[in-house]
Amino acid sequence: MAKQQPKQSKKNSSAKKEPPQRKPEPKRQYTLMDCMKLGRIANILFVVFIIVCLIYYYSLAKFGKYVIPFEVVAYTIEMLAFAFFTLSVVWMDRLVRQRLPMKILLMVYIVAEVILMLLEFDFIPLDFYNGLSLWLTILHTLFSAGIAFSLLQLAPESKQLQRIIFIVCSVMLAGMFLGLAGYRVYASILLNAFAYIFFFTTMIHLLRNEDISVDCYGDRAESKSFTSTMFADSPLLTEQTEKETVSQKLKKTASTVADKLTPKANPNPILTDDDSFEYEFGVEEEDDEDDWDEDEDYEYEEDDV
Repeated sequence: MAKQQPKQSKKNSSAKKEPPQRKPEPKRQYTLMDCMKLGRIANILFVVFIIVCLIYYYSLAKFGKYVIPFEVVAYTIEMLAFAFFTLSVVWMDRLVRQRLPMKILLMVYIVAEVILMLLEFDFIPLDFYNGLSLWLTILHTLFSAGIAFSLLQLAPESKQLQRIIFIVCSVMLAGMFLGLAGYRVYASILLNAFAYIFFFTTMIHLLRNEDISVDCYGDRAESKSFTSTMFADSPLLTEQTEKETVSQKLKKTASTVADKLTPKANPNPILTDDDSFEYEFGVEEEDDEDDWDEDEDYEYEEDDV
Protein backbone atom coordinates (compact mmCIF):
# COMPACT_ATOMS: atom_id res chain seq x y z
CA MET A 1 0.00 0.00 0.00
CA ALA A 2 1.18 3.45 -0.89
CA LYS A 3 2.04 5.73 1.95
CA GLN A 4 -0.27 8.67 2.44
CA GLN A 5 1.41 12.04 2.35
CA PRO A 6 1.09 14.00 5.55
CA LYS A 7 -1.32 16.90 5.40
CA GLN A 8 0.19 20.34 5.56
CA SER A 9 -0.47 22.19 8.74
CA LYS A 10 -2.51 25.37 8.78
CA LYS A 11 0.50 27.34 9.93
CA ASN A 12 2.55 26.41 6.87
CA SER A 13 -0.32 27.13 4.51
CA SER A 14 -0.95 30.50 6.08
CA ALA A 15 2.77 31.33 5.96
CA LYS A 16 2.87 30.80 2.22
CA LYS A 17 0.04 33.25 1.58
CA GLU A 18 1.16 36.57 0.25
CA PRO A 19 0.36 39.63 2.32
CA PRO A 20 -2.62 41.61 1.03
CA GLN A 21 -1.71 44.51 -1.17
CA ARG A 22 -2.47 47.96 0.13
CA LYS A 23 -5.28 49.60 -1.76
CA PRO A 24 -4.72 53.10 -3.08
CA GLU A 25 -6.34 55.83 -1.04
CA PRO A 26 -9.56 57.13 -2.59
CA LYS A 27 -9.60 60.76 -3.55
CA ARG A 28 -11.82 62.91 -1.35
CA GLN A 29 -14.72 64.79 -2.90
CA TYR A 30 -13.62 67.93 -1.05
CA THR A 31 -10.27 69.68 -0.82
CA LEU A 32 -8.44 71.69 1.79
CA MET A 33 -9.43 74.81 -0.12
CA ASP A 34 -13.10 73.90 0.42
CA CYS A 35 -12.47 73.55 4.16
CA MET A 36 -10.91 77.01 4.33
CA LYS A 37 -13.72 78.62 2.34
CA LEU A 38 -16.37 76.97 4.50
CA GLY A 39 -14.60 78.07 7.68
CA ARG A 40 -14.44 81.66 6.45
CA ILE A 41 -18.16 81.67 5.63
CA ALA A 42 -18.93 80.27 9.10
CA ASN A 43 -16.99 82.98 10.92
CA ILE A 44 -18.52 85.72 8.76
CA LEU A 45 -21.93 84.42 9.85
CA PHE A 46 -20.74 84.53 13.47
CA VAL A 47 -19.85 88.20 13.07
CA VAL A 48 -23.22 88.97 11.45
CA PHE A 49 -25.10 87.12 14.21
CA ILE A 50 -23.29 88.80 17.11
CA ILE A 51 -23.58 92.31 15.62
CA VAL A 52 -27.29 91.81 14.89
CA CYS A 53 -27.91 90.50 18.41
CA LEU A 54 -26.03 93.39 19.99
CA ILE A 55 -28.10 95.91 18.05
CA TYR A 56 -31.33 94.07 18.82
CA TYR A 57 -30.82 93.50 22.55
CA TYR A 58 -29.49 97.01 23.20
CA SER A 59 -32.22 98.77 21.20
CA LEU A 60 -35.59 97.00 20.87
CA ALA A 61 -35.34 94.30 23.53
CA LYS A 62 -34.05 96.80 26.07
CA PHE A 63 -37.42 98.55 26.06
CA GLY A 64 -39.41 95.30 26.07
CA LYS A 65 -40.15 95.20 22.35
CA TYR A 66 -39.42 91.65 21.22
CA VAL A 67 -39.69 90.75 17.55
CA ILE A 68 -40.03 86.99 17.22
CA PRO A 69 -39.28 86.77 13.44
CA PHE A 70 -36.14 88.82 14.00
CA GLU A 71 -34.94 86.43 16.68
CA VAL A 72 -35.72 83.41 14.48
CA VAL A 73 -33.61 84.83 11.65
CA ALA A 74 -30.75 85.71 14.02
CA TYR A 75 -30.58 82.28 15.64
CA THR A 76 -30.90 80.58 12.25
CA ILE A 77 -27.76 82.46 11.20
CA GLU A 78 -26.02 81.25 14.37
CA MET A 79 -27.01 77.64 13.72
CA LEU A 80 -25.76 77.85 10.15
CA ALA A 81 -22.48 79.33 11.37
CA PHE A 82 -21.89 76.49 13.82
CA ALA A 83 -22.95 73.92 11.22
CA PHE A 84 -20.53 75.29 8.59
CA PHE A 85 -17.68 75.60 11.08
CA THR A 86 -18.24 72.04 12.32
CA LEU A 87 -18.37 70.71 8.77
CA SER A 88 -15.18 72.57 7.92
CA VAL A 89 -13.35 71.06 10.90
CA VAL A 90 -14.70 67.55 10.20
CA TRP A 91 -13.60 67.74 6.58
CA MET A 92 -10.18 68.98 7.65
CA ASP A 93 -9.85 66.16 10.17
CA ARG A 94 -10.73 63.58 7.53
CA LEU A 95 -8.54 65.14 4.87
CA VAL A 96 -5.29 66.06 6.62
CA ARG A 97 -2.86 63.33 7.60
CA GLN A 98 -1.90 62.81 11.27
CA ARG A 99 -1.98 66.08 13.35
CA LEU A 100 -4.18 64.45 15.99
CA PRO A 101 -3.71 67.19 18.67
CA MET A 102 -4.88 69.87 16.24
CA LYS A 103 -7.94 67.84 15.25
CA ILE A 104 -8.99 67.18 18.84
CA LEU A 105 -8.48 70.79 19.93
CA LEU A 106 -10.54 72.17 17.05
CA MET A 107 -13.48 69.95 17.97
CA VAL A 108 -13.14 70.94 21.64
CA TYR A 109 -13.13 74.60 20.60
CA ILE A 110 -16.43 74.23 18.72
CA VAL A 111 -18.07 72.48 21.69
CA ALA A 112 -16.83 75.18 24.09
CA GLU A 113 -18.09 77.99 21.84
CA VAL A 114 -21.53 76.36 21.58
CA ILE A 115 -21.78 76.07 25.36
CA LEU A 116 -20.68 79.68 25.87
CA MET A 117 -23.20 80.95 23.34
CA LEU A 118 -26.01 79.01 25.02
CA LEU A 119 -24.99 80.37 28.41
CA GLU A 120 -24.74 83.93 27.14
CA PHE A 121 -28.27 83.95 25.74
CA ASP A 122 -29.77 82.07 28.74
CA PHE A 123 -30.56 78.89 26.87
CA ILE A 124 -28.74 77.01 29.65
CA PRO A 125 -29.79 78.54 33.00
CA LEU A 126 -26.92 78.43 35.48
CA ASP A 127 -26.98 80.63 38.57
CA PHE A 128 -23.22 80.76 39.04
CA TYR A 129 -22.47 81.77 35.43
CA ASN A 130 -21.40 85.39 34.97
CA GLY A 131 -20.60 86.59 31.46
CA LEU A 132 -19.01 89.77 32.86
CA SER A 133 -16.38 87.86 34.83
CA LEU A 134 -12.87 89.02 34.00
CA TRP A 135 -11.37 85.62 34.81
CA LEU A 136 -13.78 83.94 32.41
CA THR A 137 -12.74 86.31 29.62
CA ILE A 138 -9.03 85.78 30.33
CA LEU A 139 -9.43 81.99 30.35
CA HIS A 140 -11.43 82.13 27.15
CA THR A 141 -8.79 84.22 25.35
CA LEU A 142 -5.96 81.97 26.52
CA PHE A 143 -7.90 78.88 25.47
CA SER A 144 -8.71 80.36 22.05
CA ALA A 145 -5.08 81.39 21.44
CA GLY A 146 -3.91 77.88 22.33
CA ILE A 147 -6.34 76.38 19.83
CA ALA A 148 -5.16 78.78 17.14
CA PHE A 149 -1.52 77.94 17.91
CA SER A 150 -2.26 74.26 17.19
CA LEU A 151 -3.08 75.22 13.57
CA LEU A 152 0.66 75.65 13.09
CA GLN A 153 0.79 71.87 12.65
CA LEU A 154 -0.60 72.27 9.14
CA ALA A 155 2.86 73.36 7.92
CA PRO A 156 5.23 74.03 10.83
CA GLU A 157 8.17 74.76 8.52
CA SER A 158 6.34 77.54 6.65
CA LYS A 159 7.48 81.03 7.68
CA GLN A 160 4.36 82.57 6.20
CA LEU A 161 2.07 80.36 8.28
CA GLN A 162 4.11 81.18 11.38
CA ARG A 163 3.53 84.89 10.85
CA ILE A 164 -0.19 84.30 10.24
CA ILE A 165 -0.59 82.28 13.45
CA PHE A 166 1.29 84.96 15.38
CA ILE A 167 -1.16 87.61 14.17
CA VAL A 168 -4.18 85.41 14.89
CA CYS A 169 -3.03 84.62 18.44
CA SER A 170 -2.26 88.30 19.09
CA VAL A 171 -5.77 89.32 18.02
CA MET A 172 -7.34 86.66 20.26
CA LEU A 173 -5.21 87.63 23.25
CA ALA A 174 -6.33 91.23 22.77
CA GLY A 175 -9.72 90.06 24.00
CA MET A 176 -8.37 90.44 27.54
CA PHE A 177 -8.58 94.21 27.13
CA LEU A 178 -12.27 93.87 26.30
CA GLY A 179 -12.75 92.06 29.59
CA LEU A 180 -10.90 94.83 31.40
CA ALA A 181 -13.18 97.37 29.70
CA GLY A 182 -16.23 95.62 31.18
CA TYR A 183 -17.56 93.80 28.12
CA ARG A 184 -19.10 90.35 28.27
CA VAL A 185 -17.32 87.22 27.14
CA TYR A 186 -19.07 87.13 23.76
CA ALA A 187 -17.07 90.26 22.85
CA SER A 188 -13.96 88.05 22.84
CA ILE A 189 -15.93 85.48 20.81
CA LEU A 190 -16.58 88.22 18.25
CA LEU A 191 -12.86 89.05 18.20
CA ASN A 192 -12.07 85.35 17.65
CA ALA A 193 -14.39 85.34 14.64
CA PHE A 194 -12.48 88.26 13.09
CA ALA A 195 -9.19 86.45 13.76
CA TYR A 196 -10.42 83.27 12.07
CA ILE A 197 -11.70 85.23 9.08
CA PHE A 198 -8.18 86.57 8.66
CA PHE A 199 -6.70 83.07 9.06
CA PHE A 200 -8.97 81.34 6.54
CA THR A 201 -8.61 84.18 4.01
CA THR A 202 -4.81 84.10 4.11
CA MET A 203 -4.81 80.29 3.93
CA ILE A 204 -6.99 80.43 0.82
CA HIS A 205 -4.49 82.85 -0.71
CA LEU A 206 -1.51 80.63 0.17
CA LEU A 207 -3.17 77.47 -1.16
CA ARG A 208 -4.25 79.18 -4.37
CA ASN A 209 -0.70 80.41 -5.06
CA GLU A 210 0.81 77.05 -3.92
CA ASP A 211 2.94 78.84 -1.33
CA ILE A 212 2.11 76.18 1.24
CA SER A 213 1.74 72.42 0.94
CA VAL A 214 -0.19 70.22 3.37
CA ASP A 215 -0.11 66.44 2.94
CA CYS A 216 -3.65 65.16 2.65
CA TYR A 217 -5.27 61.79 2.00
CA GLY A 218 -5.87 61.05 -1.65
CA ASP A 219 -3.35 63.60 -2.93
CA ARG A 220 -0.88 62.60 -5.59
CA ALA A 221 2.81 62.55 -4.82
CA GLU A 222 4.71 65.65 -5.85
CA SER A 223 6.97 65.15 -8.86
CA LYS A 224 9.88 67.23 -10.11
CA SER A 225 10.60 67.67 -13.81
CA PHE A 226 14.16 67.62 -15.10
CA THR A 227 15.41 68.90 -18.47
CA SER A 228 18.72 67.97 -20.01
CA THR A 229 20.91 69.90 -22.46
CA MET A 230 23.24 66.99 -23.10
CA PHE A 231 23.51 67.62 -26.85
CA ALA A 232 23.85 71.39 -26.59
CA ASP A 233 27.11 73.38 -26.82
CA SER A 234 27.42 73.48 -23.04
CA PRO A 235 25.75 70.34 -21.62
CA LEU A 236 24.16 70.95 -18.26
CA LEU A 237 21.51 69.26 -16.17
CA THR A 238 19.01 71.74 -14.86
CA GLU A 239 16.23 71.08 -12.38
CA GLN A 240 12.96 72.90 -12.84
CA THR A 241 11.31 72.95 -9.45
CA GLU A 242 9.73 76.39 -9.34
CA LYS A 243 7.97 78.41 -11.99
CA GLU A 244 9.20 81.87 -12.78
CA THR A 245 7.02 84.62 -11.44
CA VAL A 246 5.93 87.61 -13.50
CA SER A 247 8.41 89.91 -11.77
CA GLN A 248 11.31 87.52 -12.46
CA LYS A 249 10.36 87.31 -16.15
CA LEU A 250 10.18 91.10 -16.42
CA LYS A 251 13.58 91.48 -14.75
CA LYS A 252 15.10 88.93 -17.12
CA THR A 253 13.70 90.62 -20.25
CA ALA A 254 14.79 94.04 -18.99
CA SER A 255 18.34 92.79 -18.39
CA THR A 256 18.55 91.25 -21.86
CA VAL A 257 17.29 94.46 -23.51
CA ALA A 258 19.76 96.50 -21.48
CA ASP A 259 22.64 94.24 -22.57
CA LYS A 260 21.66 94.67 -26.22
CA LEU A 261 21.34 98.46 -26.01
CA THR A 262 24.49 99.08 -23.93
CA PRO A 263 27.64 99.40 -26.16
CA LYS A 264 30.44 97.09 -25.18
CA ALA A 265 33.92 98.51 -24.43
CA ASN A 266 35.83 95.72 -26.17
CA PRO A 267 33.51 94.03 -28.63
CA ASN A 268 34.59 90.63 -29.84
CA PRO A 269 35.32 90.67 -33.62
CA ILE A 270 33.48 88.22 -35.80
CA LEU A 271 35.95 85.66 -37.11
CA THR A 272 35.77 84.13 -40.55
CA ASP A 273 36.55 80.50 -41.24
CA ASP A 274 40.22 81.25 -42.06
CA ASP A 275 40.65 83.45 -39.03
CA SER A 276 39.12 80.88 -36.77
CA PHE A 277 41.34 78.18 -38.28
CA GLU A 278 44.43 80.32 -37.71
CA TYR A 279 43.27 81.16 -34.22
CA GLU A 280 42.83 77.52 -33.31
CA PHE A 281 45.94 76.04 -34.94
CA GLY A 282 48.31 79.01 -34.66
CA VAL A 283 49.02 79.44 -38.40
CA GLU A 284 50.30 82.88 -39.41
CA GLU A 285 50.04 84.45 -42.85
CA GLU A 286 53.70 85.65 -42.89
CA ASP A 287 54.99 82.11 -42.50
CA ASP A 288 52.81 81.00 -45.40
CA GLU A 289 54.11 83.77 -47.63
CA ASP A 290 57.74 82.97 -46.75
CA ASP A 291 57.18 79.30 -47.52
CA TRP A 292 55.55 80.22 -50.81
CA ASP A 293 58.45 82.47 -51.82
CA GLU A 294 61.01 79.78 -51.07
CA ASP A 295 59.05 77.31 -53.17
CA GLU A 296 58.93 79.72 -56.10
CA ASP A 297 62.70 80.31 -55.95
CA TYR A 298 63.30 76.64 -55.81
CA GLU A 299 61.18 75.95 -58.87
CA TYR A 300 62.84 78.80 -60.76
CA GLU A 301 66.33 77.45 -60.12
CA GLU A 302 65.30 74.01 -61.33
CA ASP A 303 64.04 75.53 -64.58
CA ASP A 304 67.30 77.36 -65.12
CA VAL A 305 69.22 74.19 -64.68
